[in-house]
Amino acid sequence: MDKVVLSNLEAEQAVLGALLESKNARDEIVSSLDVDDFVDKRNKIVFQAIYTLITNGIEVDIPSVVNQINVAMKKLDQVGIDYLSELQESYYGDTNAFYHVQILKDASLSRKLISTLQECIDGFQKEKIKDVSQYIAECENKVLAITQKRRVAEFVTAQEVVSKVTSKLKIAQNQEKTNRYCIGLPTGYETLDRYTQGWQKGNFIIIAARPSVGKTALTINLIYNAASLANKPIAFFSLEMDAESICRRLISMVSGINSVSLVTGNLTPDDWLALDVGTSKLKSTQIFIDDTSAQKLNDIRTKAKKLKASHPDLGAIFIDYLGLITTNLKLGEVSRANEVAEISRSLKALARELEIPVICLSQLSRASEKNARQPILSDLRDSGNIEQDADQVLFIHRDDYQKPEKQQEEAKNNPSAEGEGPFDVDKPTKIIVAKNRNGKVGTIELHFLMNIGRFIEIDAHQGE
Repeated sequence: MDKVVLSNLEAEQAVLGALLESKNARDEIVSSLDVDDFVDKRNKIVFQAIYTLITNGIEVDIPSVVNQINVAMKKLDQVGIDYLSELQESYYGDTNAFYHVQILKDASLSRKLISTLQECIDGFQKEKIKDVSQYIAECENKVLAITQKRRVAEFVTAQEVVSKVTSKLKIAQNQEKTNRYCIGLPTGYETLDRYTQGWQKGNFIIIAARPSVGKTALTINLIYNAASLANKPIAFFSLEMDAESICRRLISMVSGINSVSLVTGNLTPDDWLALDVGTSKLKSTQIFIDDTSAQKLNDIRTKAKKLKASHPDLGAIFIDYLGLITTNLKLGEVSRANEVAEISRSLKALARELEIPVICLSQLSRASEKNARQPILSDLRDSGNIEQDADQVLFIHRDDYQKPEKQQEEAKNNPSAEGEGPFDVDKPTKIIVAKNRNGKVGTIELHFLMNIGRFIEIDAHQGE
C-alpha cells in the first residue's frame, strides 16, 4: 500500500503559479482552498497575499504581490522576489493547476484526519471520560465532519432555478398520467402522495398521535412502502420496540398472516405458503433497523451519517419516537421543552445535511382526548418548536378512540358489537395533514386492518 501524501511542494508551487498567471483559474482556485491547505511557510505567505488582493479587488501581478507581502505583511524577507519568479515558471496551464488543487485538498484532508484521530487518542489517555460511548460518538462526529464534503452556498441564476422547476413539473405531469402523484419518496398511498408529493429531500416530517392509535404500525407500513416502491435503503431507529418484534409486524403486514399466529406459531399450510412469499418480499428490500433504546441525539446523527456514507442512495430515516431521544443537556439545567427544541432543530438540520427526508414520530398531549376532538398543532407535546421546525405535520386520529371510557369498556366486553370488538379487523383511521409547507392541508382516510397491522386505502380519489 502506497504511503499517503501529506504534503506536495511541487503541487503548491503549481497552484500559486496559476494564481499569478491565470485570470481564468484564479477565482475558482481561491474559492477552493485556504491558507491551511499549504504546508510550506513561503507558500502560505504568498497565498495569503494573493487572497487579500483578490478580496480587495486589486489586480494580481508580481509588483502587487510583492507590495502586499513587503508593506502590509512585512514578510518579504521570508519569501524573496526571486521565489515569486520561480512560481511563475511553475504554471503549465489551467488543467494542470486544477489537478494540483485536488492534490492539495487531499493532502490537507489527510493531515486534518490524522490530527483529529490523534486528538481523540490523546483524549482517551489524558481526560477523565465518564461516558465512553458518548466520547466515541463525539470522535466519530469529528471524523465525519472532516470527511464529508462541505457545501458552500453560492448564487444561482433565476434561469437555472426556473429550468429545475419546469423539469420537475414535466416529471410530475408524467407521473400523474400513470396515477402517481409523487416526485419524492412514495408513501404508498396515492391520496397522501397527492397532498405531500411524497417525502421530500431535506424535509423534517412529524407524525403524531395519542398512544395506541397506530403510530408505529403506520410507520412500519410507510417504511416498507418506501423501501419496496423506491428500491432504496431506509433507516429505522426504533427506540421503543426491538428489531424482532418489528420484523414480525413487517411479516404480518406483508404476508397477511394474523399477528397472533406469528407469535404462537399456530400456522396453517396456507399460512406457511404466505409466509414464504412475505419473507421473500422483505428480503429483497434494504431496511436497516437500529433498536437501541434511549438513544442519544448525537448517536442517531453519527449512525445516520455513517449509513449515508456507506449507502449514498439512502432514501429516508424514520425515528420512533422523539420523546425517547435524549441529549447531552444536563437535567435540571434546562427544561424538557428546551431539550425537545434542540432535538427538533438538530433533526431538521440532519435532513438538510444528508438531503433526505427525516420522519419522526411524536406524542400528542391529552388535550384532544379530554375535549373529544381532533388533534390540532398546539397539541404537539413538550415544545412548540416541533411545529415550527417541521415541514409537514401529520396526525393519526380514530373517532372511536375519543369515545367516553364507559363506551370503550362496553365495547371491549361486547366483541359481537359491529365495529367495536377488541380484535375488530377494520378501523377507519384519519390521517390529518395539519401542516404542509409546500402543499395543501386536509384529511384523508385509511383503513387499519388491525389483525395484520396493515393500512390500506379504499378511495384513492378522496379530497379531489
